[in-house]
Amino acid sequence: MNWRSKITKSKTKKGKTSWWLPGICLVLTGWCANQYVSLISWYQQHRELNEIEAMLVMGSYLLGMIPTLLLGGPMADKFGRKPFTLLALTASTLGSVAMMFGMVNDSGLYLGRIFTGMGMGLAMVAVTSWVKVLSVGPEGATRAALCTSAGFALGPIISGAVVGASASPELAYGIHAVAAVTWLLLITTVKEEKAPRLRTAGAGTTAENLARFKLVVLPAAPWVFGLAASGFAIVPALSTAAGQSSLFYTTAAVAITMGMGVIIQPLAKRYNDTSKVNLLLAGLTLAVVAFALMILVYTTGSEALGVVAFIFSGSANGVLLVAGLSQVLDLAGSAEMGKLTGRFYAVCFIGFSFPTLFAMWRPFADPIWFIVLLIGLCLLSMVCVFAARKYLPARTLDLVAD
Repeated sequence: MNWRSKITKSKTKKGKTSWWLPGICLVLTGWCANQYVSLISWYQQHRELNEIEAMLVMGSYLLGMIPTLLLGGPMADKFGRKPFTLLALTASTLGSVAMMFGMVNDSGLYLGRIFTGMGMGLAMVAVTSWVKVLSVGPEGATRAALCTSAGFALGPIISGAVVGASASPELAYGIHAVAAVTWLLLITTVKEEKAPRLRTAGAGTTAENLARFKLVVLPAAPWVFGLAASGFAIVPALSTAAGQSSLFYTTAAVAITMGMGVIIQPLAKRYNDTSKVNLLLAGLTLAVVAFALMILVYTTGSEALGVVAFIFSGSANGVLLVAGLSQVLDLAGSAEMGKLTGRFYAVCFIGFSFPTLFAMWRPFADPIWFIVLLIGLCLLSMVCVFAARKYLPARTLDLVAD
């Protein structure tokens, strides 16, 4: 049986495409997005990047991501999810190829991260919506979140292992590029069932739901990836001198942080009720605990405590991702699903700038005050979410079981 026939057989009983076919695109773009982060200390030690340069390379990802999150969503709603899924995989492949040229000039690293951000941004609006369309009920949000988190965890494990064995990040980027091109060819054979132009005029998001989006969802959004980035990038920097963490520890940081994000999502799903703010508040509480642990890591220098901080950071990331994305996909009108998903993720990825801001803060002030500032802002988000609970619908949804 050739690969075309395998794809053809991957249909539901009603003839629809299986959700995991576009879901793998989220895994591949997530893999690309995080394959650099486990190598930050390695680049500082072996490619002579200082801490700020290494974190700026990581943060340049946002230059590609934010515009595609904001613009890609409405365009995917209008023209269909498949074309933008193909663009996402193409941009992700270009990101890995450009990163390979970082061996010749550092500009390749920045360009690669920008392409990577473009691919991830397009994937999060187009592919997340596609997975939702191919799923029944609230399953779509959970599946999309799991695929995204799985990619975020897989990428640094592969790159860390490859670089540990070969001392060649270029080989790691090449492996991803081959995998992405392979799936790009496969996904071209998949049909997108719904024609987006056939939507009705009443498919927009109501004013009440837009208020819910702005006042309930967005205040918690920066902490989704703020906790992930703080866990795998800031904690290693707090437990050792800048740039001195081992490749094993930085790889473990991303694997544990993002791995916990994946593991906790099915549990979070069980308690997910989009008519309440409980799960959002639980995620923000985990975030405050994670930041408190980071202060202990800094004061003791303990890598063991760092591992505990990874666990709580990843748990907060997973809970907040499920809670936030479920709210968005529940409140968004069908004509604006990609648009609001893009806006949600754009605010989520504000938190991805935390490590860069931390590196810029560190030469001028004690790092502990940076963490204290984050705790204060996180507590403020909790207050905002709790105060805005009146904007939730006056109903109780059945809890989703496995």
